[in-house]
Amino acid sequence: MERADAERGILQRGWLAEQPEDTRDAVLRSARLVKLAAGEPIFHAGDEKGGTCGVVSGGVGIYLPTGGGDFRLVHVGRCGVWFGYGPLIRGRRRSLTFSPTEATWLIRLPLPALQEIADTSLAHQRAILSVGEYGMDIAIGIVENLLIRNHARRIAATILRVMHDPDEIGVDAVSNIALTQTQIGEMASVGRQVVNRELQRMEAKGWLAVSYNRITVLDREALTEFAKSG
Repeated sequence: MERADAERGILQRGWLAEQPEDTRDAVLRSARLVKLAAGEPIFHAGDEKGGTCGVVSGGVGIYLPTGGGDFRLVHVGRCGVWFGYGPLIRGRRRSLTFSPTEATWLIRLPLPALQEIADTSLAHQRAILSVGEYGMDIAIGIVENLLIRNHARRIAATILRVMHDPDEIGVDAVSNIALTQTQIGEMASVGRQVVNRELQRMEAKGWLAVSYNRITVLDREALTEFAKSG
């Protein structure tokens, strides 16, 4: 991916896209573009303080420690999602683990550069600290999904939550996502067999198509209506 294309992508949506132009410029001047394969480590819970990343393309799994060294996938961040900013805001070790769920391009910003930008002016400081509000929006979406009692509707809502934005540019991202049934089950808090059964039903209705480690949503409107119907 060309650097110019990556910058255009990261400025389409999300935290950085909504910041003042001088803040956007300062962040992009200090950031570097990296590509990671599925499963490559980015940040681990317990790591020392470090920088932050923004997703340009692909998907980054957000994993919550559950005790005993286990981790549970709770969300997949797509284009415009920034993550790893906890140590900057709270000054503590990392509390979450992040790893790509597929080949992914990231804009990566080191912690010293973030701190330098924040120290430049109060406006920059407010802009950088506001990234936490976007993470709160994601957390609220996760909780809202998990409060859906009907497991079939919860599965549909989870798929919709981790899809690419409908207006994402440059990829066939409106419908097609790399996602396994096990991952869906983790995020929707249901077993894999339940996911398999419900996906077959949704496929029979023409809402989506299921292939190896991939979901293609064919009728987003119908799937959304179903997820919100009860």
